[in-house]
Amino acid sequence: MKKEIKRISLILLLATAVSLIGYPNPASAATFNVKVGVAVPGSKYNFRFSPSSVTIHPGDQVKWTWASGGHSTTSVDGLWDSGVRNQGATFTRTFNREGTFGYVCANHALLEHGIVVVTSATPTPTPTPTPIPPPSRATVADFNGDGHLDAVVQNAITHQTVVGYLNNAVFIGAAFGPTLPTGWRLAGAADFDGDGHIDYVLFNPATGETVIEYLSDLTVIGTAVGGLVPLGWELVRAADFNGDAHPDYLLFNASTGETMIDYLNNTVSMGEVHGPTLPAGWNLIDVADFNGDGHPDYSVFNSGTGQTAIAYLSGSTLFGPTTVIGSALGPTLPLGWSLVATADFDGDGHPDYLLYNAATGQTSIDYLSNNVLVNAVLGPILPGGWSLLGQ
Repeated sequence: MKKEIKRISLILLLATAVSLIGYPNPASAATFNVKVGVAVPGSKYNFRFSPSSVTIHPGDQVKWTWASGGHSTTSVDGLWDSGVRNQGATFTRTFNREGTFGYVCANHALLEHGIVVVTSATPTPTPTPTPIPPPSRATVADFNGDGHLDAVVQNAITHQTVVGYLNNAVFIGAAFGPTLPTGWRLAGAADFDGDGHIDYVLFNPATGETVIEYLSDLTVIGTAVGGLVPLGWELVRAADFNGDAHPDYLLFNASTGETMIDYLNNTVSMGEVHGPTLPAGWNLIDVADFNGDGHPDYSVFNSGTGQTAIAYLSGSTLFGPTTVIGSALGPTLPLGWSLVATADFDGDGHPDYLLYNAATGQTSIDYLSNNVLVNAVLGPILPGGWSLLGQ
C-alpha cells in the first residue's frame, strides 16, 4: 500500500514538474491581415481583397477587416463563410493544414476573389522561373479610308511615326505621322471623336497618363487628356467592347495577369469592369472577334514558347464583367517572331495575325479562319532604325 502511495506521489510530482517546465513550444503563430472591399486602383469600384493572396504556415490565422460594407469572405470549398458584413467588421480563421484555399465575396464572386496558401515552415526551394520577355505590340488601322488596314512604324531614336499604307500585305505608300513625345508610347489608334478620322491614343507608362491626339490626314488638330491608368497596368488597346460606337480602353497588368476594360465616351470614363485573368507566362496582345459572335476576343501570346491562343469572351456592360466562354490554341510561331497585332488583313471576315521579327525587320501575316492557320505571306521589311513596336 505504501509503495502504491509512493508511486502515485511520484506521478503527481512528475506531472507538476512538466506543468512548470512545459513542453517545447512550437513556433509562434502569426496573424495575417487582409482588407475586404478595397477600391480597385484608379476605379470607383471596391471589389478587391488586399492583399488578394497571402502565404502562411500551419497554425497561423488570417484576419479579414471590412474596408467597406456589402462584402463577405466565403470559401469556395465551403470551409468558412463570414456572411456579408458592414464596414469595420472583422473575421478570423486559423489554418491548421497545408494547402491552397480560395475564397470570394458572395456578392461579387467574379470580381472579388483571393487565396490563402498554407505551406510548411521550411518549404522546398523551387528554381527561379525563366523571365518571360515583355510583350510587343504594333498599331494597325485604316488611316486613309480605302478599306485596307495600314500599319504604323516608329523611329526608335527620333520617335517619328510613319503610316505604311497596305493593300493586304503589299506596301503601296507611306506618309509621316506625328512625332511622339519622349516617354510616351503609341498604344492604339481609333476614331475617338466620331469625325471619320483615326486618332492616336498615347500612354505614359511611368505616370499612367493617357492622351488622345485627334488627327485629320495624320495631322494633329487637337489633343485631350484621357483617363489615368493605374500604376502597374498598361494600356493595351482602344476597342469598342460594348457596341456603343465609342472606343474603350483595354488594360493589362503583366505582373498579375489581370485585365480591365474602361468604357469611354470620347475621353470620358463611364466606368470600369474586370476582364479575365491570364495564366502566368501569357501576355495580352490584341482583341478581335475570332468566332464571329459579335464580341471581341483576346489574342494572347507566350513569348517563351511561341504559342498563341484565343480566349473567347462574352459581351460585357457596366453591370457585369467580360468572362471567358471558351479558348483555343492558335499557331505556334517560329523562334524570333512575335505576335504584334490581330486584324482582318484580307477582308474575308476573319481576323489574322500580324507577325514581326525585330532582329531582321521582316513582317508577315498569318491568315486565319478562327484559330486555324490557312495561309501565310511575307510582308514588307522595315528599314534600319524603324520598328513596328513602340518605345
